[in-house]
Amino acid sequence: MDVRPATPDDAEAIARVGTETWHDTYDDVMGRGTVTDLTDEWYDPEAVRDYFDDDGFAAYVAEADGVVGYAYSRAGEDGLWHLPAVYVLPERQGEGIGAALADRVEADARAAGADRVRLVVLEANEAARAFYEARGYRATGEREESVVEGTTEAVYELEV
Repeated sequence: MDVRPATPDDAEAIARVGTETWHDTYDDVMGRGTVTDLTDEWYDPEAVRDYFDDDGFAAYVAEADGVVGYAYSRAGEDGLWHLPAVYVLPERQGEGIGAALADRVEADARAAGADRVRLVVLEANEAARAFYEARGYRATGEREESVVEGTTEAVYELEV
């Protein structure tokens, strides 16, 4: 497996990984129709390509016979680094791909002089919460306005 910086040419692969992962994780929680509505908006390949127009945006992809995972990140204010996404194809989870992606983002945060990485995860995603907690992330509260109506999002931080 190789982790490399993502480019706009990776938009379709990132969209596929995000869509498959969301359906696998959340169809039983919020219903397939709701997940389809969300992923159709968030993972339209053109929308993903547009992220790369933002100079503050960074992304990595993990490749192993194609793109099998991705991570997004960006600098914040006051020593904060944001990690809005780490997704790995469901059939490839548990192979260290997510850890390799998170390692790259956390290294970027340290190199930029950040003192902590913050992320938000749906409370219903127990596997993701366990993944981050095993990496040393600590729950610091809940996001006041969830991006998905009717859900609760937990905020996590890691000191780097």
